[in-house]
Amino acid sequence: MKFSSFRFSALVTCMAVPALAFSQTFLPDTVITASRVMQRAQDALPDVSVITRSDIERSQAKDVPSLLQQLAGMEMTQSGGMGGVATLFMRGAESRHALVLVDGLPMNNLNFNLAALEHLPLSGIERIEVVRGNVSSLYGSAALGGVVQIFTRQNSGDGLKGPWVEASGQVGSESFRSAQVSAGQKWASGFGVNASTEHLQTRGFNALNPVQRPDTNTDRDGYSRQSDAVNLSQEFESGRVGLMLRETHATVQYDSQWGPANQVDESKSVLRNALLNATYKASKELQWDVSVGQQEDKLNAALTAYPYYVNSQSKTSAVGAVWSLWPNHALTSGYENTRQKIASDTEYKPTERSVNSWRLGYQGKLEKQQWQLNIRQDQYSDFGNANTWYAGYAYLLTSELRLKASASTGFMAPTFNDLYYPWGGNPLLRPEQARSQELGMQYTKATWNARITAFENRYTDLIDNDANWTRTNIAKAKNQGVEMALAGQWVVAGWAPQQWRLSATSQDPQNEITHKPLARRAKTLVQAGITQTLGKWDAGVQLRYAGERTDAAKTLSAYSLVDLTASQALTPELRLNLRIENAGNANYQSIYGYNMPKRGLFAGLKWTPKL
Repeated sequence: MKFSSFRFSALVTCMAVPALAFSQTFLPDTVITASRVMQRAQDALPDVSVITRSDIERSQAKDVPSLLQQLAGMEMTQSGGMGGVATLFMRGAESRHALVLVDGLPMNNLNFNLAALEHLPLSGIERIEVVRGNVSSLYGSAALGGVVQIFTRQNSGDGLKGPWVEASGQVGSESFRSAQVSAGQKWASGFGVNASTEHLQTRGFNALNPVQRPDTNTDRDGYSRQSDAVNLSQEFESGRVGLMLRETHATVQYDSQWGPANQVDESKSVLRNALLNATYKASKELQWDVSVGQQEDKLNAALTAYPYYVNSQSKTSAVGAVWSLWPNHALTSGYENTRQKIASDTEYKPTERSVNSWRLGYQGKLEKQQWQLNIRQDQYSDFGNANTWYAGYAYLLTSELRLKASASTGFMAPTFNDLYYPWGGNPLLRPEQARSQELGMQYTKATWNARITAFENRYTDLIDNDANWTRTNIAKAKNQGVEMALAGQWVVAGWAPQQWRLSATSQDPQNEITHKPLARRAKTLVQAGITQTLGKWDAGVQLRYAGERTDAAKTLSAYSLVDLTASQALTPELRLNLRIENAGNANYQSIYGYNMPKRGLFAGLKWTPKL
């Protein structure tokens, strides 16, 4: 399939960039990730969830993985406690099929295509948008399962004003302690600044199960993290310029199943992000964007039985705009250039590659009908081209009820490990391919909403090891399932309003060749939560259930978790937060051989002075 005419139109119109969100002012019920155009969440054709800053604070989640796993269709696995490698499965897709963005900048590393979610600080996050399902035609490689886009806190638009200061501290089980300070200011000239710093440390616990992983070190696995960030912005009458700089240093202790039992294993990670974005509103109908960004993910595991070092770097530049043709109709398009480089003590050959991407999209709404069309081509310097498309349609049965359906294709580019790892890499690999279909119904009221979605995802050319442990395109997989989600506000006479949510996913992720279930994915997931004001206290209960899973040819038992939260304003400026994690003290694993944390008690103070 040739895209010559498509490329021409993309270059002529020059539209929409990954960092488009930098120029937007969000409301709680708006999203941009589902289409790259600002729209109401209820109008998005892909299934989307929004986590606001108030949601983050209300949940009292200790990190990004524990926050995301509260959402429908989201399953996290982790090798132990805080700092352990966290992987995300979205509707049963492979963990490498989940694309993570921070202000539009991709965070997935180049060797395994995983984002270091475990090292991202919650204190600097303003909102998170989660799009479930295949959206490769919008975001390219790795978006087969969906997209998690994180937006950082900024002094812009109708967001945070200033001057403002926020400080908090927390202590808890396993010698956990954290402290963070954030401050910002927006001046009448339109210049804004937001800076934050956070330090976190825990002594941890012994994550490796000594029965399942014998002859290993049984010491505690500690974790520490230092994160710093600054956002600068200058707003003009017809545009905006923004600069985002973030750096995180993390140290993780763990117990390797290889090497001597008394070996103290420790790795150090450095994450650096820089993004410069400019937006110009040429007219009421046309908005232009330009962005240049760099992401670096450095891992140094020198203190191990088998030391290794890897540094993955990606530089992305993009130009684009959104063109409103007429009311409720928009054309989007974009060109992106990405240069990737990996440095390691492993002798990768080659160590660099480039990607050129063109995309075009159209979305419209006419009376009771709504549609979204996207096409994209990604050109890789080392293995060739990948073409993808998305077609979605919705029909409004009533003012509150609508039906929607979509079909799409997607791909996952082979990683540097897949292509060039000296012991098993294969430079002849093809990209993994996906075909997806969804059919859903959505009901929206003023105080609550509900949706149900039936989905089917089929994957071909999946990359796996052959009998000689060489990477090859041998596998096929599929996942069929149904997902339900309810959320809203419940008012009972004599009581303060209750905020509640409930979701359930039933799925069957399996290898189509062997008909065996895919590892580490449960067939049944249930999440629920409720918050209620009781006198001076804001109380919350979070519940999560995951059914049986398989891992390493072993069956992992189903588990249920209960988290409890309570919060009270001691003064207008000072708030007390209390949290009990795993209140039932459940003994469970998400990865075979690695224990997850037992019951944990945490207490913290948050200070927001009036300036």
